[in-house]
Amino acid sequence: MQFNTTVMLHFPDTRNASSLKIFQDPTSQIRGFYFTKSQINKVEELDYANNHAVYFLFSEAEEESVYVGQSTKGIERIKSHLRKKDFWQFGIMFVTDNHSFDKLSIDYLEYYFIQAFAKTQYSLENQDLRPSPPNVNIFNLSTLDAFASQIQFLLEAMGIAFNSVIDSTESSIEIEVFKARPPYEASLRIQDGKYVLLKGSLICKPLDKTKNWSDRGNFYNRYIRHFAQLIDSGQASVAANDSTARLLNDIEFTSPSTPAALCSGKSQNGWVFWKGLDEKRQNENNDNAFLKDEGV
Repeated sequence: MQFNTTVMLHFPDTRNASSLKIFQDPTSQIRGFYFTKSQINKVEELDYANNHAVYFLFSEAEEESVYVGQSTKGIERIKSHLRKKDFWQFGIMFVTDNHSFDKLSIDYLEYYFIQAFAKTQYSLENQDLRPSPPNVNIFNLSTLDAFASQIQFLLEAMGIAFNSVIDSTESSIEIEVFKARPPYEASLRIQDGKYVLLKGSLICKPLDKTKNWSDRGNFYNRYIRHFAQLIDSGQASVAANDSTARLLNDIEFTSPSTPAALCSGKSQNGWVFWKGLDEKRQNENNDNAFLKDEGV
């Protein structure tokens, strides 16, 4: 059975409607704030923005990443990330308008969403992946899980995907598969504008030499963390040696270069790495140019 619901949106500043908004299910006490870095001071002035909170800082870079955090002082804690973390472009924070979040609530929600995002295409920026749940008694657990379910729905309503891919067997559209160039063992498909690294593909740890790149090891640190995240979350299993692993599920990305780097252990031009992908792009560009010339 399919259900439908309503989410209310409020724009505190109509001049910045795309970068600052409040959203809430009218039947729930959970209130969400969406904001970009430039709008963070305005969030502090909004009602309930300094309550206990769970929050998410997102990167819109080539490789999507997220930091999951908690705060007893709402937006005040997030403001400190302007100085300490520069990877993110926008944040989403959740509080309750009746103070029903307490320290235990936000601790559990932080744990819950670290585990949830570990199973998605997002690379986690958290250093502590919270492998063990906090001590929650059975009487509180159902309430906290209900909070988590409501927050996950609101995140999805804001365009944050938790389901990595749509099952291609349910689609009548023929799916084209692109193989990695030798010696790599991996396959990619394009679906709904996303680049899907297919189950069975071999991923590998970043090469040791990437530690000494001019980026001060950023590439190495990011991809070693992503490699471990996929294994720890059960999305991949270690292969013949501990430097490689095989995907157990399809994983989607926003560009072809990120899965190419994940499969090769070094930076790659994804359009070239996947055989036939660049040709497909060029053909589509030529077709679009032709249609434009024809006035279609």
